[in-house]
Formats: sequence, C-alpha cells, structure tokens
Amino acid sequence: MLIAELEAVELLLGANFQPKRTILLSFGFDEECSGKQGAQKLSAFIHERYGDNGLAVIVDEGAGYQEAWGSRFFLPGTAEKGYTDIFITVRMPGGHSSVPPAHTSIGVLSELITNIEADQGYATRLDDENPYYSQLQCGAAYSPEFPKRLKKLLARRKSSSSSSHTCKKRPDHLALEAAKQHPYIRYLMQTSQAVDVITGGIKINALPERVTVNINHRINIGETTQVVRDRLSSLAGNIAHKYNLTLHAFDGKEEPSSIILTETKDVLEVAPVTPTDASVDGPYKVFAGTTRALYGEDVIISPGIMTGNTDTRYYWALTKHIFRFDSGYDPEDPTGGFDNGIHTINERVSVAAHINSVKWITMFVRNMDEAKF
Repeated sequence: MLIAELEAVELLLGANFQPKRTILLSFGFDEECSGKQGAQKLSAFIHERYGDNGLAVIVDEGAGYQEAWGSRFFLPGTAEKGYTDIFITVRMPGGHSSVPPAHTSIGVLSELITNIEADQGYATRLDDENPYYSQLQCGAAYSPEFPKRLKKLLARRKSSSSSSHTCKKRPDHLALEAAKQHPYIRYLMQTSQAVDVITGGIKINALPERVTVNINHRINIGETTQVVRDRLSSLAGNIAHKYNLTLHAFDGKEEPSSIILTETKDVLEVAPVTPTDASVDGPYKVFAGTTRALYGEDVIISPGIMTGNTDTRYYWALTKHIFRFDSGYDPEDPTGGFDNGIHTINERVSVAAHINSVKWITMFVRNMDEAKF
C-alpha cells in the first residue's frame, strides 16, 4: 500500500492537483516491532503541529474485502483489539538432577500452562460497539444467503434491552452462533491467548531454577486488559498454593520459591471506535462513496475489525476518524490480490490489485478535498 500511496501522490502532482486540505504522508520503518522509533516519533511531531483532533482522517494498512453470505464486503478497520503480553516465571531450588523433587519448576509451569489452555477462559461476546455487529446488520439487510438463525438472533438482540446481552453471567447467543462460522470470526469477538515463548533450564544434569513463559493476548472490544491480569492471577494463585510457592502477581517483586507475573510495558487498551454513520456527512461517507464508485454499486461497505494491531495506536489523539484498509482489490484473484503469502515467503500483490489501490487512493484524496465538513 505504501508504494500505491506514493504513486497516487505522484499522479496528482503530475496532474497539477492543488489540494485545499493538507495531505500528510507519514511512514515509519519499524511497524512490525511496535513502531516505537517510527510511528511513535512521527505522531508526536504531527500532534505538536496540529494538536488534538487536528486531522480530518487517517488511512493506514488493515482490512480489505471479504466474501460472505453471497455478498462482497469491503471492510475498513474502524476499531482494534487491545494487546498485552504476560510473562509468568516460576522460581524453585536448583540441585543435581539425580535427586529431583516430584515436580521441577518446568513441571510446575507446565501444569499452569495446561490449566491456562484447558479452556480459552474468555467469553465470546459481541459488544454493540464491535464493528462486526455492524457487519452482521449489513449482512442481514442486504446479503441473500445470510443465515436464518443469525438473523433471528440479531433481531432478538436489537429488540432486547441494552443490558440483557452485556451481562457477563449470561451467554451471548448471537456471538456464539456467529463464532461457528470460522475460528477467525470467533476471535473478532473474544479475547485471545497464545502461549508463544518458553525458556528455562541450563543443562541436562541441573535442576532448572528459573523458567519463564510469554503469553500473548488480544483484548476483545468491550473489555480491558484487566480481565487478563485477573484470570492469570487466579490460576497462578492456585498453583502457587498447591506447591507452597509465594505468588507475586504484578506487584514488581521477585524472590526464590515463587511464581512471578509481570506485564509488557506496551500494554494497549482497546482502540476508540471510528464513527460510521453513513447518513452524516463525514469521512466514513466519503470512504463508502469512493469504494463503491471504484468497485461497483453492488458491494457492501461495512465497518470492520482485524485481530491484529497497526501503527495507528500512536495517532488516536489526532483524529476520531481512522480507517485501517487495504484499498487494492483484484476480482480475478481468489484472494482479492492482496492475501498472497502475508508474513511468509514470496509475499506479493497482484498487478491489478496494486493499480486499483492507486486508483482508490487518488479518488479518496480528491473526494476528501472536495468534502464540506
């Protein structure tokens, strides 16, 4: 998308386009490792110049298109899940492996990990502010193959009181039914956990004195990172009691014969949700009009959400209108032209998708420049 943005700007300059609105191109270089030296520094500079809500709109990489229920959706990311990494360390006495205890620190930590993964631990719940709720409503209204069961549950949700489906003690039947479509869909509506890194032990004849596991979490819309801290503190407390270990849960302390829970410094709460009322003159209306003008009146434009995160985390103060969107689309490519080897070998984009991305960016810039709001 970066190359498409540069090409679009070059085309506009070549056509002697004179924008009334200022256009900023803000490119970091370390997005894949949290953007601390790129986007974080850039956003601080832009904020110093333009202040809170000083920008009309931001477009970053993100969601694209989806075939669902007999319809083609284009889904700008209008929200992001939260993020936190939790580190769990077990410290136990060392010694020679020929005289081991019943459970080494690796065994104790393994039991804790098993308990953490025994169930996902976080409810599948669709908050009214979750963009996927908007997509379901769009699907029910316009998609010919929208499931009858989902439509019935959606109608029940819309007619119910605002509190009846948010009570955490009650199952969210709409979310649970929608989650049956695909694991990816489920994680649009549920806090995820992934045990990704484990370290411990120094050699085969020495008991491990310190072992650590890193667990990644993406926080559901409507929740906070506190749900993760609470759950892991409870599970770790049970194991600590069982093996006569001291629990230090996010208190900044550490000692021998203990279980220590710490958290990454890069805690990210759920992002503010971009306004998406298409009846109001604003960036979302321009976005929808631009996309339908390029890709056809039969496509459905709906708010979307991804399971990952972007550099827009540093730009929240600059505007309420953030779209995370891969604007290119290739109708002849089964993947749409963009989903080819993402984060693996031979990552690529089709020529048609790239050209359409240049077209979309050019049109969006011009349409925003002419918009009266």
